[in-house]
Amino acid sequence: MSGPMTEILNLAVPFFALILLGWLAAKLFHHGEAGLAWLNTFVVWFALPALIFLVMAAAPFEKLIDWPFLSLTGGVTMAMFVIMMLASRFLLRTPFVEAVLQGTSASYGNVGYMGLPLAVAFFGPEAAVPAALVFCFDCALQFIVTAFLVTLGTAHGEDAHWGDVLWRLVRQVVGHPFIVATVLGGLASWLAFHPAGPLGTVLDMLMKSAAPVALFALGVTVGLRRLALTGREFPMLVAIKLVIQPIMALLVVGQLAGLDPLWLHVAVMMAALPTASNAFVLASQYGIYREGASSAVIVTTVLSALTIPPLIYALKAGWL
Repeated sequence: MSGPMTEILNLAVPFFALILLGWLAAKLFHHGEAGLAWLNTFVVWFALPALIFLVMAAAPFEKLIDWPFLSLTGGVTMAMFVIMMLASRFLLRTPFVEAVLQGTSASYGNVGYMGLPLAVAFFGPEAAVPAALVFCFDCALQFIVTAFLVTLGTAHGEDAHWGDVLWRLVRQVVGHPFIVATVLGGLASWLAFHPAGPLGTVLDMLMKSAAPVALFALGVTVGLRRLALTGREFPMLVAIKLVIQPIMALLVVGQLAGLDPLWLHVAVMMAALPTASNAFVLASQYGIYREGASSAVIVTTVLSALTIPPLIYALKAGWL
């Protein structure tokens, strides 16, 4: 095996091993969802926000606002969402709301728990900037579009509580700790503020814990999900998420003039990530496509252990 590929496997295998350990823990220790709550709280509210803040604060401010990059990466995600939703709705005659949630499962990648740590591991600390920006934009799009379309599909006269939906969206998007950390990190970059002393030490400790804890928690989450491969849409959903989406990201984002190759590589890797657990959370919230979303998280996460290392190798070797 060649040197570069060995190096990539040396980086990737420990990450996926942490996911496997989390999965084994879920099978061996039956603590249920309640046992995962504090771990998720630590990851979502402290560890990953610290990573995002420190990287954003250290980056040049002018690099933090790149609308062409965000519009293209977000456009690819939305295109996959629309393709899956329309194909399921009109080819498979799936009910509208279920087709919406299938579209979410086919396009909403694990850009938080997996994307941020893997981007830093594969491409270096500077990769956290485009990774954090992709996360924030994708997260906002998915929460808004999914909630809007599901509400539209279930709205009947007075049953449509649009004010409640709008307020919930504002809280979910604006109040998300990753987005708050991104905004604060951007402000710190603008002010040239670099945390030092005890504050800097605490943030550094949290940042270093982000990857192992997040990936272990992801493994536990996958281990608690139920696998039920029953839908005709499922092969198409998996193919869109793991194959078509990264290809489209490479073709579309690669057309952006003057784009840093590192940012292109991060965009392609983020597009290749497996379905996020939030797809299951959204499906559970609306009580539709729960088993399908659960299966999407499990299957795409397992398969991504086979698809992501060669993709990273191809990117670093200049083949793509």
